[in-house]
Amino acid sequence: MRLLISAEESAGVQAVRSARQSGHEVVAVLTTLDNAGSDRQGVTVESVATRFGYPVRPATLLKEAEFADTLKQESIDILLNVHSLHVADENVVAAPRVGAFNLHPGPLPRYAGMNAPARAILNGEFTHGVTLHWMEAGIDTGDIAFQEMFDLSPNATVLDISRSCVRLGIGLIKQLLATDPDQIPRTEQDLTRRTYYGFECPFDGEIPWHSAEMVERFIRACNYHPLPSPWGIPAVGNLGILEVKRTGEPCEAPAGTLSERGEKTFLATGDEWLELKRTVA
Repeated sequence: MRLLISAEESAGVQAVRSARQSGHEVVAVLTTLDNAGSDRQGVTVESVATRFGYPVRPATLLKEAEFADTLKQESIDILLNVHSLHVADENVVAAPRVGAFNLHPGPLPRYAGMNAPARAILNGEFTHGVTLHWMEAGIDTGDIAFQEMFDLSPNATVLDISRSCVRLGIGLIKQLLATDPDQIPRTEQDLTRRTYYGFECPFDGEIPWHSAEMVERFIRACNYHPLPSPWGIPAVGNLGILEVKRTGEPCEAPAGTLSERGEKTFLATGDEWLELKRTVA
């Protein structure tokens, strides 16, 4: 098959490598052309695609209706979108012969939109998932091709969950590329169960002091360290908080109060003291 890949971040790097290993023809790779979105080794989608000899084009082409003509002229069978946030024009989505597919780091339909792993932490989920779905007009709305669920550790950070989504998601991409095009599953989403999350940061970016449970979840949901967090690092004064531990000790001090006890530091919330485990200045 002839593939067009739109990709960003570490997941995109791995997707391009997997596509090469699949034996299918990669016609071109769409990505951000400013060296953004590198993996932990500083490798970018652009650098990997260039090394493999694939033409690299700007990811913004997805938004242009006339780009659909290019896909048809180049006989694209599959458009694969991996962690690219550009909303593809409906004509572009409809242009590939087999279809267009998007890798989403959450279980659809319940976690559509942005920052699904972080939202799962805030919602106290015990499981999460990654979905490879057929693309349609709109965001995360198409039929499900493949999906895999996994258990969440009670201490998992958003970075931990995101890495699991990438690892399992690449497995779904390999499964797609190994499947006869006529046998790719289509499971309709139950849109009555759909929840969509936008770019906004919960609690207006402020620590939800009313509950130690929510403070602890919010801190884990923001913790992409050492990578940048879209929601920032929760802070008290100039002290950024990466990890806390619940103590069960009732608290009557004003929320946000720091208490030094020997070599340990504790943080007051609306109902319980939290022990600070990891911080950054």
